[in-house]
Amino acid sequence: MNAFRRLCNTNPHSSADYFFRRHGVIAELKSLQAGTFVESFQRKMTDLMGRWQREGKLIVFGTARVDSNRLSPGCREELFSVMAESLQKHVVAAANAQIKSTKRLLSLPDARGLLWVASDGNEFLQPNMVWYLLHRILKKKKANGDPAYSSIHGLAYFSPRMLGQIPGVAEPALIWFSGYRQRDPKLQACLDELSNEWPKYVAWAQGIFIRNATGTVEDVRFLGVEEKLIQIRLDENKK
Repeated sequence: MNAFRRLCNTNPHSSADYFFRRHGVIAELKSLQAGTFVESFQRKMTDLMGRWQREGKLIVFGTARVDSNRLSPGCREELFSVMAESLQKHVVAAANAQIKSTKRLLSLPDARGLLWVASDGNEFLQPNMVWYLLHRILKKKKANGDPAYSSIHGLAYFSPRMLGQIPGVAEPALIWFSGYRQRDPKLQACLDELSNEWPKYVAWAQGIFIRNATGTVEDVRFLGVEEKLIQIRLDENKK
């Protein structure tokens, strides 16, 4: 695997986790563990749904599955904004600050920043939801048009222990998706190497055979995990 340094200093919360020296990439790893954001998310959603009912925007009797596809454009926008709040604050904004700080620490102003997100026990946010919300946040702009989180140039999302299921594929799947803000050969090479080496490591560590399988993130779900109360569809333009 690509040689890397595990970074540490007297104030670990201010620096990123890894430096992939050969590719000039600083990576911050964030983990979505069991229960992460669930309580605050459910509270915010209850408040939002209650306001919609009072305003006549939503009529729900008892327990209901809320499908964003059936909401008005204004309600869909509010829904996704509420869902993204915790990820934006605790994952994206925190990683952006840590990568920025590490670039200064290492005197590497031109280093690329990678946000590396792992679903490690969190069953509430399905892979399609995590990927969509992270992309939504990373597309945000400042007033002058610059990216709101300019120290993050690439995104990798995977699941170290939670297996996924892909339509048409019989075996359980390891989840790995990655991308970047704009084409960057060094960042792309780093992402390619990580995505190639991760399944090899899992195969070696667990003594299992792994074959390649492809699928779109919209279709991937965690194996054996039931969809939660709120069902999110990613096609916001569908009426």
